Amino acid sequence: MGEDGLLERLAPWLGGEDLVVGPGDDGAVWQPPLGSAVVTTTDSLVEGVHFTTPLDGNAAIDLGWRLLAVSLSDLAAMGAEAGPAFISLALPEAWPVAWVESLYQGLAECAAQFGAPVAGGNVSASATAVLSSTCLGVVAPGRAMVRPGAREGWQLGITGAVGAAAAVLTAGRAGGEVRTEWLRSSRPIPRLEAGLALARAGVGVAIDISDGVFRDAARLLAVASCSGLVIDGGVLPVADGVRERWPREWADVAAGGEDYELLFAAPTGVMTGALAALRATGLEPALIGVFDRGPGLRLIADGGEAPPPVSGHEHFRG
Repeated sequence: MGEDGLLERLAPWLGGEDLVVGPGDDGAVWQPPLGSAVVTTTDSLVEGVHFTTPLDGNAAIDLGWRLLAVSLSDLAAMGAEAGPAFISLALPEAWPVAWVESLYQGLAECAAQFGAPVAGGNVSASATAVLSSTCLGVVAPGRAMVRPGAREGWQLGITGAVGAAAAVLTAGRAGGEVRTEWLRSSRPIPRLEAGLALARAGVGVAIDISDGVFRDAARLLAVASCSGLVIDGGVLPVADGVRERWPREWADVAAGGEDYELLFAAPTGVMTGALAALRATGLEPALIGVFDRGPGLRLIADGGEAPPPVSGHEHFRG
């Protein structure tokens, strides 16, 4: 059907009321709210790295949801409100049109739930599928949460449990039972409402957990004004059943990534209000650590203190 025919098939999934000029032109026109700063983020999912084929209908729908959700999670970590999204697809010619339509169904479902209309993008032929999403958002000037800035004595919080996505992979590789609640990780929930609540509560430091809770905590430490961060494994929220299934290796599973919760840091007074604001959104946040003089990142677990596993994902490192 060619590029134009494919775009015509995908058109029903695109657009939104907030666009001045929507899909179908050389560019989209979006008018952000007056007095707002614009936040931009982009992500890609690559065949053979982030997903495998063939895709059945449900897998393609979940992949479309995930493609948008991972970028929206970055907006959440900045404390931003979602605006329009732009999708770029580089696809092998052998991909069935039904896969692409299912992909866009998942995109549209995620866009509708989180108020991020798909405003346009690009389609291209490719030897390998590369799916990219770019999302725009808005924050009040000077109110964006960022990674640098944590200080000695500041507390580290988390918006929810980690380890479900890694548990699916770990159990699957071993031929073990995969719990139903772990499978919800195939449709990650970007914590946009939580990010807004944190920013309004005065939190200025945050990061989303895409590559693993300990790896992303280390990223906050790397740009902090102190040299240490200790995490209490006893209070770290981990997906139901993980500690029981892997009593010795639970920390490795918790470190696996693809969780898309938020880590955030603040002084004690701000943290008290931030936790209350998160609970008002229906979440169960937890205080899991304290920034100190170090040395480095440590995990308290099994009666001792040691560097935590950093088995989460990092491109170009095996």
